[in-house]
Amino acid sequence: MELRSELELLDYVVVPHGDHICVRLPLISSVRIRHSANRFRFTPQFGPFRRSGGLMFTSALSATAVAGTALAVGLAPMTLIVGFLGVIALAHDACRFVVTEGCLTRLQNIIATSDSLRTESKELLTAPNNPPTGT
Repeated sequence: MELRSELELLDYVVVPHGDHICVRLPLISSVRIRHSANRFRFTPQFGPFRRSGGLMFTSALSATAVAGTALAVGLAPMTLIVGFLGVIALAHDACRFVVTEGCLTRLQNIIATSDSLRTESKELLTAPNNPPTGT
């Protein structure tokens, strides 16, 4: 819970759930944070879906709406409007990707620079079952 209080001090909107906390972001996005076995796990969310599921949902909905409109009215101004709205919906998803990736980077930096959280990470990195990497 130290991470939660530290995030709240930095004016993040943090909502506790059963086994994780959730950092709420704009554009109906959030990042779920789980901590177990001295490891953090981050899950970006688009509304109720994981990020890739949300993208697939938006893509399928946009394609279905354009195809349905094209079949119903043919190549009419309504079809072009629905196609434009589909492109805007996908651009909205691209913005949500940027927002969640920025949050993930910030969260990792906060954890890396936090004294109490960094101690746990150091112990994990120097554990005997994790040999050093590199040269």
